[in-house]
Amino acid sequence: MKKNMKKLIIVLFALIVSISANSQEKKDNIFKKVFKYSTIYGAYSQTNSIQAPQTFIVTQENNLIETTQKHPSDMMVTYGLRKLAFFQYENRNKFYDGTEKNQSVKSNIGAYKGLEYLYEYSRGRQASREFENQEVFVRYLAKYWLVKGEYQKNELIDIDYKSAEVRFRLPIGKKLSISIGSIYRTYEKAYGHNPIQKYLEDNAWWELAYEYHTDQLYEMIDPFTQESLGYDYLWFNQQGNLIAASDADYRNGVFQNVVNRYNKEELAKIGSFADLAVVAGLDFYHYKKNFWLHLYGNILTKHQLVSGDERYSYNNFVDGDWIDYSAGSVFGFRIGKNLGVFTEVTLQRYWDRNLKEIKVGLNYKL
Repeated sequence: MKKNMKKLIIVLFALIVSISANSQEKKDNIFKKVFKYSTIYGAYSQTNSIQAPQTFIVTQENNLIETTQKHPSDMMVTYGLRKLAFFQYENRNKFYDGTEKNQSVKSNIGAYKGLEYLYEYSRGRQASREFENQEVFVRYLAKYWLVKGEYQKNELIDIDYKSAEVRFRLPIGKKLSISIGSIYRTYEKAYGHNPIQKYLEDNAWWELAYEYHTDQLYEMIDPFTQESLGYDYLWFNQQGNLIAASDADYRNGVFQNVVNRYNKEELAKIGSFADLAVVAGLDFYHYKKNFWLHLYGNILTKHQLVSGDERYSYNNFVDGDWIDYSAGSVFGFRIGKNLGVFTEVTLQRYWDRNLKEIKVGLNYKL
């Protein structure tokens, strides 16, 4: 399925490029039509990470040992290729560093009719967590229809999918647009399902722990009275090294990694999925020098599983159909020459993954 989806996106991209090229005068070079006004960019950024408060332990010998967790600097490397027209409220005069968000990618209208695309790859580290993100976007926008292909991989919010869609558009005046069509999505993960939850319904936690580690029973003795304080377990890894001095230490520390590993291995056994859904969108765009408003929203419903194990499908998890959505708004106005107010909101819910970005600001020039 993964190969078929890649072929579908390649075919879609080739079709869009062909449409874009054939709609222009034949004497023009195809390469020029596809890549004119595009930008190749790369960037590197590094900042200090948030450091935890200082923590200490005191040994039996009365030695003070610092146990503060140290995080290396956050960093990100980004490179990409983009051809996206700016809306009038967006800043055109800037260098791309991979952190900017162009609203054309999320909305169903663009500042330019025709071919637009984006390829971006980034990898980095945030709070000691390594991540790798990819985004591919290609769209051909006409007056009464649009076709779009997309690939999103974001390890920070754990979402990974590919999609292809076709929509009919109905412009209403110069500011409002309605669109409806179908969208085909493929994804590798059984969203909503948590293997460890199912495992613990039928098994004790230590049964899973024994698949990765071993324990040893020991009696706890009060060093002053020599009285027994009960029994607990020492835990060892496969090399025989001590990794936890009690069941509580093991569950609160090492076992978290065991759970993550188990979930990853079990989800990988399930395989990938593909579904087909109805998609509908609404877009409103108004711009004046001192006031602008851009609203957009999409809903996905009437999902039909095309391939994948139905037992682990999202339909089965929610016991029926569900609604995915994405929406956003950009609003700004100026009062006189000195005061300006702006807001930007982006919301998305795909399966059980949520993305929310909100910016609100006020500027006053002295």
